[in-house]
Amino acid sequence: MKWRRLPRWFRDTIAVVGAMSVLLIIYDAMFAKHVDWRLVPLQILLALVAVSLWSYFSYRSQAKRKAEEAKQAAEKRARAKAREKRAALAAKEAAQVSERNRSRNQARQQHRE
Repeated sequence: MKWRRLPRWFRDTIAVVGAMSVLLIIYDAMFAKHVDWRLVPLQILLALVAVSLWSYFSYRSQAKRKAEEAKQAAEKRARAKAREKRAALAAKEAAQVSERNRSRNQARQQHRE
């Protein structure tokens, strides 16, 4: 299995737990006085489970947040486009009304003479 094919949250979990495991073994070998080496694999396994759960839910919430932000940005663009369309329509209608009023005023001025 290739490393790049794994989900990113799992790759990050393996990297973090690998570093934590090395540090745990170094600490137990050098500084701890009474080490129960039977517990080390259990500690590593529990760390793997805890970090993988946290990483999975963290990446999932980030994905949801990005999807929500993209949705909001799309809605904002749609509102801006609709606003521009309404403004263009209002300007066109105002120009038509202005032209109608101008032609009416010119026609009335010609009748007075």
